Amino acid sequence: MKKTILVVEDFGSIRDFVCETLERKGYATLAATNGNEAYQLLTEKAGEVSLVLSDYNMPGCTGFELLKKIKGHPSVSKVPVIFLTTEVDPEKMRSAKEAGLSAWIKKPYRTETFFAQIENAIAHGQ
Repeated sequence: MKKTILVVEDFGSIRDFVCETLERKGYATLAATNGNEAYQLLTEKAGEVSLVLSDYNMPGCTGFELLKKIKGHPSVSKVPVIFLTTEVDPEKMRSAKEAGLSAWIKKPYRTETFFAQIENAIAHGQ
């Protein structure tokens, strides 16, 4: 059975590229344009999503706010979350790790690192 990754990205072209990259590697994807939409989708599909791959800086609900919501919800708290972002603030990175973030991947990313982090997070998630 394919693992499903929820991709959360406010820029459509980046969201589409990431989904296509994951699908070519054999993953199923769901997509959301912001943290609020992602949280609603994740809670509706609890048990079906293996990983959340989210941008950090998004309007409405940041990746960090999404992470806190996920880790605070009993039915989805074990779903690993990875940030795929241009954000490089060490304090934000530290706070996210403390809140339960599995990995922080900086854009642009190396494909090998990208998939290694995803596979590691899924293996150690649920």
